[in-house]
Amino acid sequence: MSNYTKGRRGEALARAYLTLKLYKILESNFRAGGAEIDIIAQKGEYVVFVEVKYRANTDKGYPAQAVTPYKQGQIKKAALVYMAKHSLTNTSFRFDIIEILGGKINHIKDAFQ
Repeated sequence: MSNYTKGRRGEALARAYLTLKLYKILESNFRAGGAEIDIIAQKGEYVVFVEVKYRANTDKGYPAQAVTPYKQGQIKKAALVYMAKHSLTNTSFRFDIIEILGGKINHIKDAFQ
């Protein structure tokens, strides 16, 4: 199975998880410039920008460790574009990571600022 296929499968699992937790999925795979946000969801007053990382094991570390400061910066830039595009400049937001490790989901809320 390709990394692309694994990534899309992980994102589908994350969307299902978020839906079960009563998040409203607003968009998937939002692109702005060279950056992508895997899932944009809403819960209560928050717009939540979610990065999904999947790994079968910890041989290369935990999935969330792959969300480097550079990747965080790319996500933040894309989030600003999304918020401006949808006139959400006065909306509360946060950045979450959903890591999937061998099928187990770990939702890290407010993972970075």
